[in-house]
Amino acid sequence: MSDDPLEDWQEPDGPVLASAIARPRLTGQQRIELLGAVVGPMFMIGLALSPFAFVGGRPFIEVVVASVVYGGLLGMAGGFVYVDRVQARACPRCAQPFDKGAVLCRRCGYDVESRPRFLCDERHAVYLDPGLCECGRRLLPLPVARGVGREVAVTLKIGAGLLVFLLVMGFLLTFLDGS
Repeated sequence: MSDDPLEDWQEPDGPVLASAIARPRLTGQQRIELLGAVVGPMFMIGLALSPFAFVGGRPFIEVVVASVVYGGLLGMAGGFVYVDRVQARACPRCAQPFDKGAVLCRRCGYDVESRPRFLCDERHAVYLDPGLCECGRRLLPLPVARGVGREVAVTLKIGAGLLVFLLVMGFLLTFLDGS
């Protein structure tokens, strides 16, 4: 095994299946960042709910339970998005991680910016390289994939809106119950 990633790369015999490459494992730094993305919302929600519990005379255990439940749900969603985004920055052809904004994979030369994909007329499997399908038909290019950035942003905004709604309703119910 050498230090040069291009030296270790071996060109496959035929077109590469899109599902044939395993995703790379998370590094130690990425695992620490993932832990922060999962556990951080629990602490933030606990801090946000503490003044309401103090003013409303609620026991501290209710704040802890609400922080674990709602913060845990938000943390799991954040962890999923983090892992998805980290794994999206790996070449689908050889699983070599690349920096944000890269155009070509340093290891195999795959175009990671447009991520071309190919499919035969019978839709047997998606390939990353042009050529012939296992059935013998010529592979045709698929439209360029859009990505999930916009969908993730909308989902997070909806989740944040629901969290605000729950906090406001909890605040209102606490004060209406006390009067």
